[in-house]
Amino acid sequence: MNYNREQALMNRLRIKGRMELTEVVNYLQISESTARRLFSRLETEGKLIRVHGGIQLPGKNPLEYSFEQIVQTHIEEKNAIGVRACDMLKEGEVLFCDTGTTVLCFCMELARRVEEKPFEINVYTNSLANFEVLSPVMHVTLIGGEYRSNRKDFSGYLAEIAISKVHFTKCFLGADGCDMKQSFTTTDFDTARMDEMAMHNAEETIILCGSDKFSACTQVGHAAFSEVDKVVTDSHVRPGVKAHLEELGMEVVIAEVRTAKGEEEVCM
Repeated sequence: MNYNREQALMNRLRIKGRMELTEVVNYLQISESTARRLFSRLETEGKLIRVHGGIQLPGKNPLEYSFEQIVQTHIEEKNAIGVRACDMLKEGEVLFCDTGTTVLCFCMELARRVEEKPFEINVYTNSLANFEVLSPVMHVTLIGGEYRSNRKDFSGYLAEIAISKVHFTKCFLGADGCDMKQSFTTTDFDTARMDEMAMHNAEETIILCGSDKFSACTQVGHAAFSEVDKVVTDSHVRPGVKAHLEELGMEVVIAEVRTAKGEEEVCM
């Protein structure tokens, strides 16, 4: 039982990066004193670090893509984009959702809506984080392959074969950057290859991309502008960026960011 409790906590922490004491207590259904003893033991074993009010994973190389670090940035913008993207869904659709942290917020909003009012929709994803969010409330297929801990996803040959066999009505992709000339960009070739295959099998490709990504450009192009139908970004996007994307044939959907204190819903 203790092993299962420890494994459940570490699995959750690998997805979220950080957890508050009260969150752990509610998640594991244990007392605060039991949680603190568990924290102490796992910290001694080097599996986590205790911080004020909770725990987090040990630090990683700052130059490496880190899901845990990125998921905690621009939370209000990501939530707004997730809500707006869910407004585009119709009953009976088949979706591919990639491993971006903004796509995770979309999945969390989708899970909330399905739990509130069930409707028929099928989701395929190679993201372990997306799967954990969606699987308790709806049917979701996790595409397996080689696990990448820094992205919380699966990639490689087996994953690519699985994606190549499925037709999607909508493909929701994140982006690590944008070169503003020809494509959205990502950090590695495996992610690019997975996303390109999903786009090829989709009726519609939708990029979920925070406004901050238009001032960054990572090394690998993965979604050519000519293949993208819509871009959902937040209301902080510069007017010139929006106009440029529209001139290139993409529909740009703006998600209004709620900034009043206490109104935001976090995606973590």
